Amino acid sequence: MIKVKICGITRPEDARAAAEAGADYLGLNFYPRSRRFITPAKAEKIVRSVESARVKWTGVFVDEKIDRIRKIVRETGLRLVQLHGDEPEDYCRDLAREIDRVKIIKVFRIRGEARVKIPGRFPADYFLFDTYSPGYGGSGRAWDWRTLEGKKLPRQRLFLSGGLTPENVREAVRLVRPYGVDVASGVESLPGKKDVKKMREFIRRAKS
Repeated sequence: MIKVKICGITRPEDARAAAEAGADYLGLNFYPRSRRFITPAKAEKIVRSVESARVKWTGVFVDEKIDRIRKIVRETGLRLVQLHGDEPEDYCRDLAREIDRVKIIKVFRIRGEARVKIPGRFPADYFLFDTYSPGYGGSGRAWDWRTLEGKKLPRQRLFLSGGLTPENVREAVRLVRPYGVDVASGVESLPGKKDVKKMREFIRRAKS
């Protein structure tokens, strides 16, 4: 069954509601320029507020120093690190050595009709396709998922993101057949504040 990642968690009550609704991954944003940025101390409190061991916590970083990522992983208990910047292959290899047993998601931002291509040897456990947005933030806009039709991609390692909502997630899953889907603004009432009904409906439709 497809996995669902609810990203941009900023409040304990939203984290608990997402976990209870069936989210598989919860994302915490450590990029200071993001509207959903939280400090490591706040992230630690949010993680502790969710008792479910099933949920995998993911930290979002943009061109961050490896030492800082390693420190935050240790303090918060992250299971995955999502790289949303311009991190090259060598950086990912070095990071993988520094955070052993923590998986890496590398984000590729799609601009227009640009070719969708993943380097065959890119050192990441998962790949996430998102809409291009200046400044690395999530745009909340969808891109043409049909771009992926016919592509030889590792779909068992692929997350789909960018403008997903409860209304369109089912169609996105049908077209792309990814391992998982990632959503932030599509299940919010305000930036950083999740809408419980939208989260429940998004998860239900994605997994159906």
